[in-house]
Amino acid sequence: MKIQKPSRRTISIALGIIAFCTFTAMGYIVAAIPFGVAFTLLGFAKIDVEPKKNTTYTFIWFFIACFLSTQVSQSFADTHIGLVIIAHWRNFIAELLMLATFPLLLLAITLKPRLSFAVGVIPLMLLSLANYYIFSFRGNELNPMDFLAIGIAKNVAGNYDFSWSFNPTCGLFSYLFILMMGFCLKPVELHRKKLVRIVAAILCVASASLSIARLPSVYVMSWEKMGSTHNGFLVNFFAQIITTLKQAPEGYTYQLADEIAERYAPQPPTATPDTAAALDSATAADTTQSDTTQTERPSIIVIMDEAYADIGTLNPEFGDTLLYKKLHKNTVKGLALSSVYGGGTANSEYEFLTGNSMAFFNHGISVYQMYIKAPAYSMASHLKGLGYETIATHPFHRQGWSRDAIWPLLGFETTTFLEDYPQKKKLRDYVTDQEMFEYIIDKFEHKNKPLFLYGVTMQNHSGYIPDGDSEKLQVPLKQYPGYPDAELYTGLIRESDKALKYLIKYFEQIKEKVIIVFYGDHFPGLDKEFYKKVYGKEFTKLRDRQKLYKVPFFIWTNYESKSLDVPLTSLNYLGNYVYKIAGIELPAYNKFLSDMQQQIPAMNSWGFYSSAHHRFLNYNYADGKEKKMLEQYKMLQHNSIFETDFRNKVFFTTPCQEPESSLR
Repeated sequence: MKIQKPSRRTISIALGIIAFCTFTAMGYIVAAIPFGVAFTLLGFAKIDVEPKKNTTYTFIWFFIACFLSTQVSQSFADTHIGLVIIAHWRNFIAELLMLATFPLLLLAITLKPRLSFAVGVIPLMLLSLANYYIFSFRGNELNPMDFLAIGIAKNVAGNYDFSWSFNPTCGLFSYLFILMMGFCLKPVELHRKKLVRIVAAILCVASASLSIARLPSVYVMSWEKMGSTHNGFLVNFFAQIITTLKQAPEGYTYQLADEIAERYAPQPPTATPDTAAALDSATAADTTQSDTTQTERPSIIVIMDEAYADIGTLNPEFGDTLLYKKLHKNTVKGLALSSVYGGGTANSEYEFLTGNSMAFFNHGISVYQMYIKAPAYSMASHLKGLGYETIATHPFHRQGWSRDAIWPLLGFETTTFLEDYPQKKKLRDYVTDQEMFEYIIDKFEHKNKPLFLYGVTMQNHSGYIPDGDSEKLQVPLKQYPGYPDAELYTGLIRESDKALKYLIKYFEQIKEKVIIVFYGDHFPGLDKEFYKKVYGKEFTKLRDRQKLYKVPFFIWTNYESKSLDVPLTSLNYLGNYVYKIAGIELPAYNKFLSDMQQQIPAMNSWGFYSSAHHRFLNYNYADGKEKKMLEQYKMLQHNSIFETDFRNKVFFTTPCQEPESSLR
């Protein structure tokens, strides 16, 4: 028996019923009635005209559909296209042309307008939908770096909520309604097929070219939904890709990096016949002293704790006092600016280990995966040159952020991952901080020389959806009820503090000198309404926004050392504190950073704290000495990353490498 194909009327009425029931179930009866009625009426509509007019009407529908798809795309991104038109009409035109490119390409190939629209807009619609979920998970928009982290996303997807809200649902039914409008017309009968192909191809190329030409002029935004509301999501997203291309700072040459290095290059004494014997004697003495110093150098254990943040910095009344605040003796502690929020852990690693800053990269860049292709200078490579054993460890999959390939390039001799852990102590299916710290202790007990260990935890990774096993971790927040994600997160941080107490207690009993460096990588991507309620207002201004980028840190020693409370610094400067506390002479690059810190005490991807103006500023407003230091910093950073043949030897050579001269 032949199954009869459902009619257009049946499909349209069915879609009307589905739309009505869906919006009603979501509590949006105001949307349920219009969509239900519109689909039903469309089922009875029929445009029966002569073939020539039918072709004309079909192409009119095709271009109107492409126009309307801009709002559908914005609906998937959970915002409104009207905001883009008001903010930047040129960006709206670019968004429209971008959405029309694929349908026009398919039209040139298939000569079927309805099919071309139906299929052509889907890839970019799905991209917009991905943006919706990314925003709901971490509070900022999709960026190109997220595709490099797709393996991580797949492995942690079970802790996220993939339910829909009103706007994406509205976008889906709007797309279906526009498509059904096209099916009110008969299939087109084209007589001048070659002309249609040529015109469609020309329009496709023109749309792509004009939209791409606009991208370099777009001011990329990634805070909350500012990119979608000011630029249009697609324009903002693809503009990030354009700006990720390698670009040398204005006026850069490697000779300028050499000139900066001259101020920091070691100045060896001039040898004369009278001093030659003295120099030989001093060299022998230095060798002996160096051997002695190596045995006395403290082991350095660095822990970057996943999503470890102090919500109390938003409002002291939050009341959850973290362990770092209770450390006073032999402790340097405070807050440091991170460049990422809700994700992008590898960039916090990069800033700490290299002393470079994400300030000079576009939002959404992963330096690990995009730029590090050869051995690079870092704290690990420097300490390795001083005789340290260097280990990096992370109790999760080795492919995450390409750490298995990148860490050895940064100077780590040994790297260990999830398969190297017992995996007996887990929370939410992640290895706990407690188990990781026990693993670190085991590595310390089996070392043969001073140890530099860099560990990245996993316990507190997002998302924070309580389930059967994790509900017991929830800490009731009486002042801020109704935020289960925040309650679960608070419980996880308390577990981290318990593990930290264990770690510190162990090393308090060790006679050998040990330094423990601890810092958070970023704030967790909790419900933004929760943060607004705790803070008491919107995060609209730069000084407010920076509140969500301040992470706690401490540097503790098990021996007598000076204590210090640091009001604010940034992750790229933390290495200076570590070297000084360890009694290790600052490398040349860190000496530059030390001078930099005098002018600019804290900086990240959003801006810097100006000592001259006593407030946070965007980099466009830097002036005087601060502007000059930032320009030099940018040039040196470019030299360290991109100049493989002309990398400066003063700044980016490890102690075990012999530079050809005092400069390059």
